[in-house]
Amino acid sequence: MRGIKLGLALSLCSFVLQTQGIGRPTILPAPTGTLGIGRVTYHWLDSSRAEFLESTATSRRELMVDVWYPAGREVRRPRAPYLPGLPHLRRLLSDSVLRRHFAPAYAPVEAGLVRTHATEGTAARCPAGRCPLLIFSHGGGVDRSFYSSQYEDLASNGYIVAVIAHTYDTHLVVFPDGRAIPSAPAPRDTLPPDSTLPRWRRDLQRELRSQAYLRRVIDVEVGDIRYVMDQMSRYARDARLRAPFLRQVDLKRIGALGHSAGGEAAAFACQVDGRLKACLNQDGVMHNRPFTRDAAGRTMNQPFMYIGRAYTPPRLSDDQLASMEMTRLEADSLFRAIAAGQDDLLSDIPAGAYRITLKTPGITHMSFSDEPIIEADGDSAKTANALLALRMIETYSRAFFDRTLLGRTTTALDRSTGADSATVTVDRFSSFRRRRSPNCRAVTDAAPRGSAPPRPDLPAILR
Repeated sequence: MRGIKLGLALSLCSFVLQTQGIGRPTILPAPTGTLGIGRVTYHWLDSSRAEFLESTATSRRELMVDVWYPAGREVRRPRAPYLPGLPHLRRLLSDSVLRRHFAPAYAPVEAGLVRTHATEGTAARCPAGRCPLLIFSHGGGVDRSFYSSQYEDLASNGYIVAVIAHTYDTHLVVFPDGRAIPSAPAPRDTLPPDSTLPRWRRDLQRELRSQAYLRRVIDVEVGDIRYVMDQMSRYARDARLRAPFLRQVDLKRIGALGHSAGGEAAAFACQVDGRLKACLNQDGVMHNRPFTRDAAGRTMNQPFMYIGRAYTPPRLSDDQLASMEMTRLEADSLFRAIAAGQDDLLSDIPAGAYRITLKTPGITHMSFSDEPIIEADGDSAKTANALLALRMIETYSRAFFDRTLLGRTTTALDRSTGADSATVTVDRFSSFRRRRSPNCRAVTDAAPRGSAPPRPDLPAILR
């Protein structure tokens, strides 16, 4: 995730300058809902928390947060820019730098073909008086704007979406005073390997140390999610703050979602904050698990959904196994444990869970974002595949919150026929067991909760 090109995000600024016109086409898909879309951006300072990972730091935690929401249709007003921090970014980077970093897709960028469907600062208009609130967390190192299609689809269907730029875990955050904060590099692993272990276990130890750092980052992001819930509650209630969504946020119906590490942060937030009524993880796993149990071995009390790509165990040749100093038996045992761990975890959520496995052509980890559509650069096949994947992601993500927050029972998760069976598989996990839903594949019952001691996060072969 952190390998995503900085140029792709920053180079968007050169074409966003051209997105202020009215009526121009955009390569982003049109939202599926009937409502207009508004957006407002906030700079918030959490004085109760340290800036990032060092608890003794004197600097406090600063965040940029975009709020997307339903609104009336403003056909005569310019659309909001794709990158809210554009003016500052333009002062930081020259056009030549932008061109150098954005070579393959610079033509559509320069032509201004990526624009939002939102209007900046327009008044919110919730169809039922109040809208459910969703908190979104981006993937590690990804710009929050790259998920704009998802935000717009949710807002056009009646959700208010607060989008956090997790400072130090996104490639660049620009604050209103012009400060640009880059992503913090992960610390170097300087511990010497244990030469008594086979190579695959030494590599695993290194990976586990890296994941331990990521978990610390996720802890910070969970704090961000909880703080943003506090702030949204204030802004929704206090007229002096002049929020366009004043008195239109349903604070009893709050959910969290995110992509990659942001999806894991959303799940963890559910485990520690009861204000969240449902949580969704988009393609974020460690050892095939979308979240980890708490210290007491518990999962979470709220409904949960994981949507992602299928786990496929690697096929290792004899030469690869020899290089890793690993036996075939060890490899088979390891991959079986990793595959089974997700089912065990999701089966042990009292409120139930869904797993959506995507099978669309060419799907990748970044298919949850706008990136494949932008990088398709007019290639009709690539564009069609990117749009299909994004539509499935949006359809089932929205269906989950429609069902859990709004109580609807006619969502994509409740279809009597497998209309999307060629592109998705739906597994439903109910309390104590995993069972078949009308459009779900048949599955095997899991053991009742409490019939065995809490399972550790790692299978035995990994410990």
